[in-house]
Amino acid sequence: MSNSTRPQRDPRLDPIFSDEPGTVGEACLELVPIVFDDPELEQQLIDLIQWTLDQGEGFDAGELCCALILGEIRCAPSTDTLLRCLQQDDEILQRITTRSLQRIGARSFDAILELLEDPDLDGEVAALMIESLEGVSLHDLPDSRDRIETQLRLDLTRPQLPNLRKEATAIALAHLGVAETTELMEQVLQRDYPGGNAFILDALEFLQENPEGLKGHAEDPIEQVVRWLEDEIVPGGDLDPALWEDSLSEALPPSEAANDGDPEATPR
Repeated sequence: MSNSTRPQRDPRLDPIFSDEPGTVGEACLELVPIVFDDPELEQQLIDLIQWTLDQGEGFDAGELCCALILGEIRCAPSTDTLLRCLQQDDEILQRITTRSLQRIGARSFDAILELLEDPDLDGEVAALMIESLEGVSLHDLPDSRDRIETQLRLDLTRPQLPNLRKEATAIALAHLGVAETTELMEQVLQRDYPGGNAFILDALEFLQENPEGLKGHAEDPIEQVVRWLEDEIVPGGDLDPALWEDSLSEALPPSEAANDGDPEATPR
């Protein structure tokens, strides 16, 4: 049975749990350097998320901010908790968690690779984990990148895996610029998808046209993620173009948005 008593909460966290519009986002941004310099406060964020997961009652803006902050400061000890978040039926939480796992780096990549060894892993969850692995482009981690590419190649050749997982695998290989897998993608299309598969075909065409993959992994600046969070828009999800443009027009000026407030953290 889960503990029904909410963990003690530092008063400095109160603003991100506020019901007043417009206060949560600013408070979330202000907390990033504070949490980075305070390991006890960092642990409180992890404990609050774990408690919320145990209760099974869903995430409010405060808990979503906790997940976002932990990724922004690259908090390696939060990896297992964030992986639990990734398995929740909450698209906004999943998008924020994916971003956080990408930023954490080696610790999160190792944990994800271990989980991906299970061929029976839920296809949607596996696809989100594979998207998280694309974050290796944010880091100088050659060993992690080699392991990730090896796992992705293996996944692409396993016919029994769910379609969502194989599609995410092809997309990740394309984004990472693993150019030698173009022939493998063609073989998979012929063997497993005689009627075609739009996602794998798009990944193949992208890789053929861009053998180096994406020029650099583009993550959403935290200011934009917070803005989307306040408007209840899914960060990185499929947005209505008009809504997306309206959201960005009210975000920080380009010169400020380009600086994502990274406290130059290294995984802890």
